[in-house]
Amino acid sequence: MLARNGPLRLALDFLAFTGLWPAAVAASLVAACALALGTAPSSHRFLTAMALAIAGTLVVYNVDRLRDLDHDRKTAPARSDFVDRHRRALTGVVAGSAAACLPLAVLLPPSVWGVCAVALGLGLFHRRLKGERAFLSVLYVTLAWVAVGVGIPWAATTDPAAVTTPALVAALTVGPGIAANLVASQERGHPPTPQQRARLRAGGAIALAGCLVPLAAGTVRPLIAIPLAAWLSLLAFRNHERYGLLVLDGALLAGAGIAAALIAARP
Repeated sequence: MLARNGPLRLALDFLAFTGLWPAAVAASLVAACALALGTAPSSHRFLTAMALAIAGTLVVYNVDRLRDLDHDRKTAPARSDFVDRHRRALTGVVAGSAAACLPLAVLLPPSVWGVCAVALGLGLFHRRLKGERAFLSVLYVTLAWVAVGVGIPWAATTDPAAVTTPALVAALTVGPGIAANLVASQERGHPPTPQQRARLRAGGAIALAGCLVPLAAGTVRPLIAIPLAAWLSLLAFRNHERYGLLVLDGALLAGAGIAAALIAARP
């Protein structure tokens, strides 16, 4: 167990509660998928797409957390307390990140702008939609994340039409990993019940389904690490807040990092 006020615990809380952790997840997904679609890691489009994913995620996540503190106190009390105490600083993060999004987007092809609009729209309407059925919430948030993680790298390639099929395979691989993460995240803070275990098994099955998609597609096969890591994080699921915010999301970060490393290591 981490010390309650130890430096590691404080550092991890800072990453999770400020939105930097999910922003890192977004950047890692973009990097892995961009490499899978053939974008050179040294290209300006590769780095710009990652930066745009970070800035956009910081905007969407912090806007949601600042606007919906009362609802979030039920499932993420520690994070909500942090947000409440640092409201002014997080508002500054939103403003600075939003200001960075426009010039970053201008550096990318116009096709990226449409993808970003979809992700931003779904993200900003999350507060209104998240009271709906759990299945609907998992569906639209997964679509938003796939738009960022796969859609931006696809639209930012020099010839998107030439990599449409690999991009679809990537989406069908990454999407189930994200969906499994969201299924488990919805169980955060709830007592363990047979129904919860059944939902977690369903989430695990979704992740494993994503692992099967790229087996016949060599160019994106390393992306299997993303749903596989999500599946492993569900096996050790814990109900407490920090597991949901750090470990579940951290699994996607680790999976994307492994996938990117495997692709980059190819001769």
